[in-house]
Amino acid sequence: MAEPVLEVQGLTRRFGDFTAVSDLSFDIQPGEIFGFLGPNGAGKSTTIRMLCGVLTPSAGTARALGRDLFTEADLLRSRMGYMSQKSSLLTDLTVAENLRFFGGLYGLEGQRLASEVSFRLHEMQVWDQRDALVAELSTGERQRVALAAATLHRPEILFLDEPTSGVDPLRRRLFWEAMDELVAEGMSILVTTHNLGEADQCDRLAFILGGRLMAYGRPRTLKEALGRQVLELRADRFRDLQLAARRQPEVLAAELLGRSVRISLSASLAPEALLARLRAEGHTFEALPAEQPSLEDLFVDLVQHARTA
Repeated sequence: MAEPVLEVQGLTRRFGDFTAVSDLSFDIQPGEIFGFLGPNGAGKSTTIRMLCGVLTPSAGTARALGRDLFTEADLLRSRMGYMSQKSSLLTDLTVAENLRFFGGLYGLEGQRLASEVSFRLHEMQVWDQRDALVAELSTGERQRVALAAATLHRPEILFLDEPTSGVDPLRRRLFWEAMDELVAEGMSILVTTHNLGEADQCDRLAFILGGRLMAYGRPRTLKEALGRQVLELRADRFRDLQLAARRQPEVLAAELLGRSVRISLSASLAPEALLARLRAEGHTFEALPAEQPSLEDLFVDLVQHARTA
């Protein structure tokens, strides 16, 4: 495995008696989209602000691109990019004026600045909005312009903090397509999110809850580690079926999904006996083939274990 572009060890941040982030350790590999997943208030933004130099850590170390992220930040700043949850774009300037402004802050000028602005406008699919005021753009358009601004200097590591918050599904998809293009250019990306659908598109994930790392690895590996299988039962009397399923000893969870009941079982169990028992009780349903649990199943399981602990 190649040397990580970012390696974090024991990262901690306290605010008085409150510990927002506690002893986080993880790494990001070259060309990777690394997802930092957790609910609001879990410590994701605090972590990314420490890595970007906005907050000073209370403890821990971090190395980026072979240098100490905290003591050699000045040498790394031009090689990193950051896009916050709240856009820093200037709303009274046009899209193109914003990009020229931010490009100047990165030290770009002349033909190189003009070339990078043009390239990013096309790549982020906002060329047609280049002369529009930022104040006139939709949330999704603003986010893509902000991503263009954060990548004008072609950073090697890009930090994205909840970049698609409040964005509709279509524009969220366009944003992730743009991220794939950035990775193809050679960037490595750390993206914080609480959207489980987005998280499944990441190469690896870190689940954070209450400032602590709860799970870490590839999405498929994390889901397999749950040791569960999921059955979807479609029924007209789905609420009655849900209650009946919850009474069965081998059922770990039974949740409604539309007009279906989604049942979780141990991966080692054959589901036929359970289905026969439910039918014997008078329930009629269509059972879809067993499937792997989702990231939502993993997330709920982690939250429940944390609350129990």
